[in-house]
Amino acid sequence: MAQTKKGVMLLFLFIFLGAALGSILTAIFNVFVPSGPLAHIFLSQVTVGSLHPVTIGLVLLNLTFGLQLHINLLNILGMVMGYYVYQSS
Repeated sequence: MAQTKKGVMLLFLFIFLGAALGSILTAIFNVFVPSGPLAHIFLSQVTVGSLHPVTIGLVLLNLTFGLQLHINLLNILGMVMGYYVYQSS
């Protein structure tokens, strides 16, 4: 059985698409699942990143940098599914 070399960019693409799918599922759960323990498990999120953006004021322009990731269980499940699809392809 010949093995094909898969690129790292393809892995990142599948993981990113899985995270996007998890975000879509989060929005759907937010609308259709009533408040309660199930909603708390799936919709609780952890924020990773800077709380305030960093601004660098130059003479010609101002640069502002900031990044926040809001990760929840459905995002993680989507990323795991993306990795699984990557491994099986």
